[in-house]
Amino acid sequence: MRLTGSVEVVGLGAALVTPVAWGLTGVFVRLLPDLPATEIVVARLGVGLLVLAPFLLIHRRQAVQALRTPLPLTMGLYYVLATEAFVRAPVVEVTLVIGAAPVIAVLLQWVGGVAPSGRQLWCVALALAGLVLYLAPALGTGSLGVGHGLAFGCALVAALYALGVRRRALAGGCPHPLALTAVACLWGLVVSLPWLWGSAPRWPVAAELPVILALALVSTVLPTLSYGIAAARLSPVITTTLGLLTPLVAALAAVAVLGEWPHPASLPGAVMTLAGLFLLVRTPARG
Repeated sequence: MRLTGSVEVVGLGAALVTPVAWGLTGVFVRLLPDLPATEIVVARLGVGLLVLAPFLLIHRRQAVQALRTPLPLTMGLYYVLATEAFVRAPVVEVTLVIGAAPVIAVLLQWVGGVAPSGRQLWCVALALAGLVLYLAPALGTGSLGVGHGLAFGCALVAALYALGVRRRALAGGCPHPLALTAVACLWGLVVSLPWLWGSAPRWPVAAELPVILALALVSTVLPTLSYGIAAARLSPVITTTLGLLTPLVAALAAVAVLGEWPHPASLPGAVMTLAGLFLLVRTPARG
């Protein structure tokens, strides 16, 4: 089932679920103030893998297929890099850098021989400009550092994942999204466990367990699954650009749960971002 001209309904729905789920990550992490970042990422990915393990056991062929592609590794790296980036740099600056994913997707597609349309580029530019304006009041004046580099890594792997899943889907050989999600959790654990062993880990206390469970299910398993579904059904540019809704959702969640209100000057940027996204999903995509 498709919307006008280009956008598949299921894919668009999944793409909209993703920023909502990822936008709640900051609230969950803030509710775990005494748990180190490495333990948070190990806990969220470990719980996610346990939840999805039955699927891997029942559908072993899908599991093997997902293990044979590097796509889940990119998403596993996303969770590791994002957690460490938020520890090392201001949240709004990290969010802004990660928001470069659609630009990277456009450039990678262009290098691969799929030139974007002028309208497609204009929509992406409008959405990014709105995001910059939205985040500008909260941006710090510090120099770039390791955290910003890690955030750029997040944007890169998100774009690579969207492009890779879309390419495999068009070729008819993409693993099941649940298999990709489970293996992404597995690879994230493989990458992050050495960091955990190099620190002084502690077990989460009972009060932290519900938050960890919500972080794992709502902001890890769900968005990874929905992102994979969206990437298989939509243009990579649309998939990554809809991710620009994440900071808007994060701001609303911060107001509702933490009482942190966005600066009034950021509202015009929010309008620009939404306008760019609306126009983008109505633009016939290439690739």
